[in-house]
Amino acid sequence: MQTIYAKLEKGMDSFVRVSNTLRRKEFEISGMNLQAIPSKSGSHEMHIYLNGTNPMTANRAMRQLAKLVDVNSIQLIKEEV
Repeated sequence: MQTIYAKLEKGMDSFVRVSNTLRRKEFEISGMNLQAIPSKSGSHEMHIYLNGTNPMTANRAMRQLAKLVDVNSIQLIKEEV
């Protein structure tokens, strides 16, 4: 399993955009987590849990997220074998 972290600027609108993009590109997602950032109004942190251990899968997902306007600070934070 691989975990991707991303910061979203527009809350639920961004969440829907991210989930639809990953679904259209047929990534195997085992879960998503969205939390508000208390210090910033409207900003949220998102964790995306991808199935599999192929590093190319996470890199491809991160490239897709980087194309979205209101998504930034994209990082691969955890890889489990």
